[in-house]
Amino acid sequence: WFYTPQNVAYTGGGIQLRAIDFAKYGQLYKNKGKWNGKQILSETWVEKSLSKQVSQDYEGVKGLHYGYVFWNKVYTVNEEDYEVSFATGNGGNRIFIFKDIPFVIVIAASAYNRPGSIANVDNMMVDYILPAILGEK
Repeated sequence: WFYTPQNVAYTGGGIQLRAIDFAKYGQLYKNKGKWNGKQILSETWVEKSLSKQVSQDYEGVKGLHYGYVFWNKVYTVNEEDYEVSFATGNGGNRIFIFKDIPFVIVIAASAYNRPGSIANVDNMMVDYILPAILGEK
């Protein structure tokens, strides 16, 4: 974490974790707050976090919704829609939790403060990652 001058963790961004740790965080939410059979987060909190609380555009992308820490959108591949909640960070870093796909997908990128990082990740997801895991060409 980054810390304020008062030595308080700044939770508005800037956390630095390994990709595997981001995946664990995503899996905790995918499992409705359970980790190794133990309820770590309340299921109600997880549902609200992943839900569409507010309609909000993000970095030029229109039609997104925001929950608590997680954004919501739909990817379309071969005319099929796939709902996803995702946490996003600078440089194109993302944690994806798909509603109907049993995977958590993490993108670890380093396009910090560069335009296009959001579009690049979206293109990777639609053109390569989703077709690969869905077995579609």
